[in-house]
Amino acid sequence: MALTNNTGNDHYRRIWRGNCGSVWAVPVDVKSDDTRAIKREDGDPARSVHKEDIMQRKVFNALLPNHCSVSVPRCHLYVSSDDTLWWKDRLSRFPPGHTPCNAIVTDRIPPFQEAVRDVLITRYCPANLRSQITSSEENQDCLVRLYLGRMRRLERHSQFQAFSLRNYPLHLDQIQELGLDFKLYARILADALAHLYWKAHVDANDVEFVLAPPWNGDTVHHQGILARPTIISSALLGEHVVWILDFDLCRDMAMDEGGRRAGRESILPERSLLPKTGAGHLDRV
Repeated sequence: MALTNNTGNDHYRRIWRGNCGSVWAVPVDVKSDDTRAIKREDGDPARSVHKEDIMQRKVFNALLPNHCSVSVPRCHLYVSSDDTLWWKDRLSRFPPGHTPCNAIVTDRIPPFQEAVRDVLITRYCPANLRSQITSSEENQDCLVRLYLGRMRRLERHSQFQAFSLRNYPLHLDQIQELGLDFKLYARILADALAHLYWKAHVDANDVEFVLAPPWNGDTVHHQGILARPTIISSALLGEHVVWILDFDLCRDMAMDEGGRRAGRESILPERSLLPKTGAGHLDRV
């Protein structure tokens, strides 16, 4: 699979590092702004990008024809560590010291552009860090992670001075401050989980929901099917959608009581992502 010609200016750039491994932006064509992503299996040895590739394809193929309201990055290729032909042409595009490993090639989730980054920096970045964050190349890789079940107010006086727009955590009170539609996000997440459970038959264990612009405008075609995620319009964030990522810990879910129990238990560690009920929580929106 050819991603670019090796012209000397197409080196891969790391855009994230997580438990499973590192993620790199990959130019599809040196004359184009379109990019894909390579996720390397160079993190926790217990995590598997091969498993992620299988589960992500399963979810994508199940959700797309059912017109789910979220977007899922397409998987293009799984590469093993011993695929010498593939690594021969690409290893030099990583920084020195990297070695072949298992990897997957997917669509890259588009980052938010400068106007949105400026909003987040102005409102939430500590004043003494704003200039540094604004000029930082790594903070151009801006995705926003949803936390519908957690408030941020108790954290505002923390002495810990750090800020990053990579996977920026957006809490319930910030969603309210920005005039975003909390209930719409809640409905989209509920729709996504229903599709994961009852269409893809996976338990959604440790998946992540992020806000980002729609891919390639507003639609993705795949095998003649048109993706129609819910496009959310906001004066501050512009047009964006909810994306799902990180599928390597997902498990197949049986369509019985045991499977339903597993689905409920799998989402508990990530309950801060989901809205709470009772105690007037929803009434504050």
